[in-house]
Amino acid sequence: MRKIAPHEIREIQMSILDEIAQLCKENNLKYYLAYGSLIGSVRHKGYIPWDDDVDIAMTREDYDKLLSILKDETANKPAWLSAIDDTAADYYYPFAKAIDNRTEIKSDRHQGYQGIWVDIFPIDGLPNSMFKAKAFIFFCSFLRVVGLAMSTDFSSKTLSKWTLLYKRFFYAISTIIGKKRVCRFVEWVFHRYKIQDSKLVAILFSGHNFDAIFEKEKLLPQAEYPFEDRTYTGFKNYDAYLTQLYGDYMKLPPEEKRITHDFNAWWKE
Repeated sequence: MRKIAPHEIREIQMSILDEIAQLCKENNLKYYLAYGSLIGSVRHKGYIPWDDDVDIAMTREDYDKLLSILKDETANKPAWLSAIDDTAADYYYPFAKAIDNRTEIKSDRHQGYQGIWVDIFPIDGLPNSMFKAKAFIFFCSFLRVVGLAMSTDFSSKTLSKWTLLYKRFFYAISTIIGKKRVCRFVEWVFHRYKIQDSKLVAILFSGHNFDAIFEKEKLLPQAEYPFEDRTYTGFKNYDAYLTQLYGDYMKLPPEEKRITHDFNAWWKE
């Protein structure tokens, strides 16, 4: 298999995002550049220089509709574009990846092989009480730890001894219970509060905990942003969103915190 260079990986990711944007336009769905991808758009007009993936977010309803289209082999989309979620074998995260199925990647810290991807995170509802919302987010953050542990590659050389220890513990527990049973439980939890009935929303599989809680009416308006030589949509109130998650997001982090996903990619033969 021919290895794919970093600049090619970015072009493939943006090709995936181009197709997502077109599908959303055709089906009246909304998507938002999120996390580091939105920082990159605002601060660098494209990728953060050391970044190697793309993140978008969608309300749960639009997320489910897009995922249904991406998984439909008869849908009006390129044959190379597909999606995986926690219904797929050896995939345990409660969010989806749109992938180029002509490619294959292997990450240093995670088990399994998949294609070059764009992460698609669902935005879900929360209890309308801030106290209850924080308690719910705290529980979801625990489920995130379990979900990440289930996919850990324990041969990784980049994980600390403490990280390997607690991941092995949760990996063992989830294996005893059944990993897909854990996935179905997480799915049930994440669907607990309908976004239509909620004033507060969050991406529940998030490492930002309480900082990830947003008022729905302030978060969901859209705006267009430059990204490399394209234009995509993101949260209109980007400053409030990014400041709440990252503080001074315009300041570059120290080099030791410029983290990548440590993966290699190849074209399938």
